[in-house]
Amino acid sequence: MTEQDVTYEYKINELRLTISHPNSEGLAFVLVEGDTDIRLFRKLFDLESCKVERIPGGNTKVEDCVEELLNRTALVIGIRDADFIHLNNIDYTKRNIFLTDLHDIEMTLVAESEVFSAIIFEFTNIKENKHDSIRNDIMSYIEKISLLKWLDSKERLGLKFKEVGFQDLLAFSGTTLDFSAYFRRLVSKSPNAVSTDFDNIVEKIEKLKLQNPDSYQLCNGHDFMKSLAAFLRQKGNGKSISDDILASIFRTNYRQDFYRNTTLFRQTKEWSETVNCSIYS
Repeated sequence: MTEQDVTYEYKINELRLTISHPNSEGLAFVLVEGDTDIRLFRKLFDLESCKVERIPGGNTKVEDCVEELLNRTALVIGIRDADFIHLNNIDYTKRNIFLTDLHDIEMTLVAESEVFSAIIFEFTNIKENKHDSIRNDIMSYIEKISLLKWLDSKERLGLKFKEVGFQDLLAFSGTTLDFSAYFRRLVSKSPNAVSTDFDNIVEKIEKLKLQNPDSYQLCNGHDFMKSLAAFLRQKGNGKSISDDILASIFRTNYRQDFYRNTTLFRQTKEWSETVNCSIYS
């Protein structure tokens, strides 16, 4: 069975058995959302004292799994993307669940200027004093998509973003994206959408924009990676670079000392101290 074939039911049963095994006594369990999260967090936690495990099904399944396993051990936590929780000022109180500082873990990587500059230097000859503006431009390119996703999360519009690409609609000569073309593409893939009136949608996202949301809380990290990869293919020497490869390079360049400056690190370390279980070396 490949990792992609593992179901939520299979994984939670596996964890129940692992937790009950004598070899797991005193071992903490850190549950995360996806394959890429595993690759990052396994290098940030002390794997001698804890196990980092992927839970299939997204952030709600991470929450469900932690809640279920807390009936068997106190030494279990989940880490999930904040998505729009911080932006919406939601008082998030799920037991033993910790949120990323920014929209998701990818945006946490992007926010580290040293990491971002390393990628730009790898694929372009653009001077360092231009790197911040490149990062801001990339977030501007996808701003309307990000606002639309925020609106969808607020109003449950039923839009299906996952399979809809947009990189070919980016124009890197400015900070534009053919949003009307993207919206038509999105609607065609969203048969159960409750609102498809383009002018009404644009009016609503413009109102959200007036709230001046923090771009690092607004933008989806996967969208950012796709846009940056397209930028590097067009403007740099990354002619065959994909967003997956790019994300891997970001993870490789992200160090423990960056992570130790995050709220996520502080909160999880405080938790480990309260249960007398070290999860960091």
